[in-house]
Amino acid sequence: MEIEVLQIALATITLILGVALIVYLYQGYRVVKNRSFLLLIYGLFVLTIGIVLPDISSILDPEMFWYFWSSIFSRLLVIIGMCTMIFSIMRG
Repeated sequence: MEIEVLQIALATITLILGVALIVYLYQGYRVVKNRSFLLLIYGLFVLTIGIVLPDISSILDPEMFWYFWSSIFSRLLVIIGMCTMIFSIMRG
């Protein structure tokens, strides 16, 4: 029970920090209006959701089937988010 509470707390903190970072970056985008910066924000959003997805799915439904597929989908989201961020940096 204590591990589940710790997992919920850490997932919530990660999600809140990710949202705060995305909001601050978006405020910077509104000033700069650079499309590469917007792609970086999209990649960070997908990366944050990919990191938190297995924790949230295990909280909502602890069945092993959903946890397995959510962890696979999470890895795909992390890869897509990183590729988007790399593309935005290479684009300039």
